[in-house]
Amino acid sequence: MKYAVSTGALAAFFCFVVAAPAGPEQDLSGTWVLDKDRSYSNPPGLEQTITIVHAGETLQFDAELKMAQGKQTLHESWILDGAEREFTPSGAAPGSKGKGKASRLPGKRGVLIEEEKTIPAQDGPIIQRTMRKLSLSPDGATLTVDYYIDTPRYQYEAKRVFVKVPAPK
Repeated sequence: MKYAVSTGALAAFFCFVVAAPAGPEQDLSGTWVLDKDRSYSNPPGLEQTITIVHAGETLQFDAELKMAQGKQTLHESWILDGAEREFTPSGAAPGSKGKGKASRLPGKRGVLIEEEKTIPAQDGPIIQRTMRKLSLSPDGATLTVDYYIDTPRYQYEAKRVFVKVPAPK
């Protein structure tokens, strides 16, 4: 049996699919603790806690990392509009400079942060490019951060999976 589909019907179908609303925006807010068993390619002994405040198009991160070299605290703030901005890298060597941008993933399924850091070194500045993709599990209980890091000396990927800490009652 043959089916005839009119061009108008086909166009209406595609308009419906394209105009269909995206899923709900992901709210990354909360306190998140690293799940070492589901994470990989991270420094040995890494422990990390992140507190995120996600309000509209703004993300604020406060992170505490514990590694063999000691404890480090990071503070970041991003506007999810895709515009590139300069910043002073938190936790980087003195004199480091950065520029970066943040935007939502298609369908508002997460966030993409792209940054470039210029780090002073004895042999000349080192350029480090990093991309981070942040996404939530459907139940909102797991935050996955995929890292892609590129420097003149090395390239690597890492995944950090975080579990949400229940809010106090």
